[in-house]
Amino acid sequence: MNKDDQTIRLWNLQTGQCLQVLQEHTRWVASVVFSFDGQILLSGSHDRTIKLWDVATGRCIKTLMADRLYEGMNIKGAMGLTEAQKVTLKALGAIEH
Repeated sequence: MNKDDQTIRLWNLQTGQCLQVLQEHTRWVASVVFSFDGQILLSGSHDRTIKLWDVATGRCIKTLMADRLYEGMNIKGAMGLTEAQKVTLKALGAIEH
């Protein structure tokens, strides 16, 4: 992956063969992690989604997306925010505790 890439490629490290190309994100992919059993891959993207992939088939099993842009972001103690900015962030899902 590079910073502009929206695809994930799964490689066989012994043969160098590309096994799967996963292509449902619409912005660049920032992180990936395998489940403990290696059957599921989770990917996080700047399209604000987390996708669960079946490693064997390359199929997207589920897409998770927060309802609001700042869902769950804790802004307690954040410096430099006006009250109006805090209200706006809370309306977008931020919390303060």
